[in-house]
Amino acid sequence: MSAKEFPGVPADLVEVVDRHGQAVAAGDNATVLADFRKDRIGQLLASARPPEGMHSAELLSIEPGPGELYSAHIRYTGTGGEAVFRSRWINLDGTWLVTQVRNVPDTPPRTSMARPSDDGLDAPHWEGLRQGELRMQHCPGCDRWTWSPRPICPGCHSTELEWPAVEPIGTIFSWTRTWQPFSPEVTGHLPYVVVVVELPGAGNRRILGDLLDADGADVRIGATVKGEIEPAPDPDGYPLLRWRLV
Repeated sequence: MSAKEFPGVPADLVEVVDRHGQAVAAGDNATVLADFRKDRIGQLLASARPPEGMHSAELLSIEPGPGELYSAHIRYTGTGGEAVFRSRWINLDGTWLVTQVRNVPDTPPRTSMARPSDDGLDAPHWEGLRQGELRMQHCPGCDRWTWSPRPICPGCHSTELEWPAVEPIGTIFSWTRTWQPFSPEVTGHLPYVVVVVELPGAGNRRILGDLLDADGADVRIGATVKGEIEPAPDPDGYPLLRWRLV
């Protein structure tokens, strides 16, 4: 690698990052750990998910920012496919160290929970996503919206419930940026942001979901978000509703 390929990036950093990538691919754990910030080793080890049978690395880019950090992208290839890591580097007392690392993209993959519940109460919601619609449970008798779904209306106790489509636009009622891999699929895609969205079109009922492209996003309570429906991974699967800052 040549520093000329990365304008504005110190030449010694390019050498360190390239060496780091080769060490990761070769399974040289001593070198890899030496490149990590000592106060974040545990977190960094759990933050990226390499491909199976990893055997090679290619430094794709390094650029300044954010702030005093430098962001590098390295593609790792193995028998199980490819993965791109974005690592962020900081100079501490004259030594370049990894302070953040993650797989890209920054939106976590779908999990095994992206399907109707075992009791089937929310099945119309998932079928609605297959039709490209956000459907929420509504009681025409007392005009009450309900989420999570119930077998009877919690207001008037009617069993004659409907599932109309509502506009997938709302505001963030609450949110969290989590560093915990609560399911195996999200390992390597930490942190990610989960939002509770309040829907004016559904009587201000609130629904939970992932925020798209949220790495470093300025997430605020009251911010407007719009739902996007991610296609199903296969004919037997279900689409997934995610949210994007407007």
